[in-house]
Amino acid sequence: MLHISPRCLRSLPASPLRADPLTWIATSKTAMAITGNIVLDDYSLTFANEKSLDLEPYEADRVGDWSGSGGDVAGYVFKIDPPADPKLLNGNKLCATPVTYLVTWSPGEGELGVNVYSGAKAPTGSDGLCASYFYEAQ
Repeated sequence: MLHISPRCLRSLPASPLRADPLTWIATSKTAMAITGNIVLDDYSLTFANEKSLDLEPYEADRVGDWSGSGGDVAGYVFKIDPPADPKLLNGNKLCATPVTYLVTWSPGEGELGVNVYSGAKAPTGSDGLCASYFYEAQ
């Protein structure tokens, strides 16, 4: 199991104890092309084009293989209610179907992974993953 430092956990915006919005800078090509920089708090995710998703906290510290590499890490699972797939940068969408769950997790210190899912059941890893986006702290 991967150890996440307390400093890194404090930087995760999805902690149940942190509702302050944090800005994250897109680092992966998919994030730069589709979402741009994001602002994330416990109840919403706002994209560079100012569209947003309403987040409903579902489960904090859910351990799963969020990276698809076989290593389990803690993530914060959010339900998207109602499911949505807004048009983002250049008319792109997060997923080909409405997003039902979103998971935030840390692939490294000061980094944020955002996984989106479109299944009916809460995710436990990369199974059913629609897309992943990566960011670094501003």
